[in-house]
Amino acid sequence: MFDLSCGIRLRAFRAPPAADLDSILSLYNNTQVAPLITLRFLAPRGDQLKKEFQDLIDKDAEIFCMIETIPTPSSSIDEGNQNGPDSPRHEPQFIGITALWGFLERGHRHTKYSIIMLPEFWNRGYGQHITRFMVDHAFVHMNMHRISLDVWEGNDRAAAVYKKIGFIEEGRQRKAVWINGGWKDNILMGILVDEWKEMRDSKT
Repeated sequence: MFDLSCGIRLRAFRAPPAADLDSILSLYNNTQVAPLITLRFLAPRGDQLKKEFQDLIDKDAEIFCMIETIPTPSSSIDEGNQNGPDSPRHEPQFIGITALWGFLERGHRHTKYSIIMLPEFWNRGYGQHITRFMVDHAFVHMNMHRISLDVWEGNDRAAAVYKKIGFIEEGRQRKAVWINGGWKDNILMGILVDEWKEMRDSKT
């Protein structure tokens, strides 16, 4: 488990009977999130997707984490204000998922990064904290040479975060994704370990 400084943590995925697959399913059934993460038609998803995701994690994930809040004590907080987004909670709240995905030939030291969060946790800086942590972890502890990702045209919030961390646009698949009634480009981004080191050293 990794506790981040912004009040959230990354923990290991728990297989059934734990509820983690249900939490993942909630992302794909969210009408704001689904258009940004799947090429499938938007439709209610159920047990089949959970099975597919379990297989994907087992076969392809180098590291797969559930993102959740760190519970906060309520003793020092006004008991009359318990329902806001930052109100004290004794149980962690599910935020989303993040992963580094492997490739068949591990000798290339290449991994693919992904992050998905529920809309109520957007615009809080969590994405930047998580992405920076995962990139650092991949290069420092997993000896990766390259990290890549895909982001779809129009997802400006995510693209801005990736660029801030150091990802560079490497190409586009033009009009590759059908989103909300129109074709969008699939933007290919990547960062090399040498670029990451240069950014890190420039800040010290």
